[in-house]
Amino acid sequence: MIFILSAFLIFTVSSQQAEAKSMWGKVEIQDGMIGKIQILKDTDLFTLSKGKLKFVKKLKKGNEHGVYGETKNMGGLYKLSGINYVKKSNSIKYVPIPKKVYSTKEIVKLNDEKIVLISTNKGQGSGVVVGTGLILTNHHVIDGASEATVTFTNGQQYKVAGIVESDAKKDIALLKTTKTFKTTSVSIRPSSKGLSKGEKVVAIGSPKGLQNTVSEGIISSFRNNNGVSEIQTNADIDNGSSGGALFDVSGQLIGMTSSGYDSGSANLNFAVATEEFVPMVNKYFSKKYDSIKASFPLPTPDLTPVLGDIALGMTMEQVMDLSGGYFESKTSSHLYYYDVNVLGYQAKISYEFKDNKLVAINVFHDIVMNQNDLDILEAFFIVMYDEISKSYGAADYIDTDWSDDEDGYVLSAHWDTPDHSTLLMVKVTMEYDTFGGIRISISE
Repeated sequence: MIFILSAFLIFTVSSQQAEAKSMWGKVEIQDGMIGKIQILKDTDLFTLSKGKLKFVKKLKKGNEHGVYGETKNMGGLYKLSGINYVKKSNSIKYVPIPKKVYSTKEIVKLNDEKIVLISTNKGQGSGVVVGTGLILTNHHVIDGASEATVTFTNGQQYKVAGIVESDAKKDIALLKTTKTFKTTSVSIRPSSKGLSKGEKVVAIGSPKGLQNTVSEGIISSFRNNNGVSEIQTNADIDNGSSGGALFDVSGQLIGMTSSGYDSGSANLNFAVATEEFVPMVNKYFSKKYDSIKASFPLPTPDLTPVLGDIALGMTMEQVMDLSGGYFESKTSSHLYYYDVNVLGYQAKISYEFKDNKLVAINVFHDIVMNQNDLDILEAFFIVMYDEISKSYGAADYIDTDWSDDEDGYVLSAHWDTPDHSTLLMVKVTMEYDTFGGIRISISE
């Protein structure tokens, strides 16, 4: 695998409910709250459904309401409790929540249950709760998987319905579980701007499968990796920490731990900064769980090269990019090339496709075209057999005797592998036309 210090929040608490409420002016501090609005003039309150606003009532001047998110939709909206929204306007004033500096213990208490262990049929990683039934993780954690399970710190497990959206370049992916869970989202700092080198950070993830391991460190630097913003940290992470969380001293998510260098004494680790994944998270934040689609990609064929760079299962476009020789023609199911060097001899090739997937490669070697001398043909067969045997071993079937039948004279060898078959043949027809070549195909 390859933080803002601020004034303490002063609570004004009723003596009769000290154990239950933490007040910020007229608003009770709630989990997930990012700020509040002060009503300067009577303001319309709306609900948002299927991208449309519906008027509910007027919010009275002088009141205050907690804000849990904001979007750019319809000129800008503040999300209040539930599915309630107000439009950004001069009638309201937004005040971001004052940040409290937490100890490592307090940061863990706030967020530990919101970090999950992800187990797939390909491996293991970590994830972060970012919405109802939604888990954020690295793209490489879920890439190639066809099934996955998330495990919370209380032992509850949920199957993953699939990938909602992913971005390989940014190494981010959003997953949806098959059922909703009660755990609330982490509080996300929208950007790494304002953070500084040397600020304390806390990482939570599952290195080596050790669920929700906590480590602390500092921000070592800020990096740009091929256009992707990353936070460098010396907080300990390891394989399995990918997709885990990096928090600032206010307990807000500032990055997703993703990679590091195995450099011995130096602790060089990296997290994808929040500005890279906040747009993806916000895209689905206000959507209802049932309306969010998710699926695992269909399994892809084993694209192991079998002839040069060409692999069975490739698309016609991929073969055209990789084939040697000169293009001759194409149909909906075939590509034809000539003067292709195959095992040291110039050849013509016919590529066969079914549903735009390469299923067979036919090689016709020019060296034996129109040759009537059986010794030349037999010498060619031996050379080809030896070359193919370097990769496939002894043939499963071989016929080294010329046989005179209705199809003419033939030498042949056949190999079977778990995923494809290979046929070598030299043939002389009754009209004395000859050819020698190879056919590689997907076994039926």
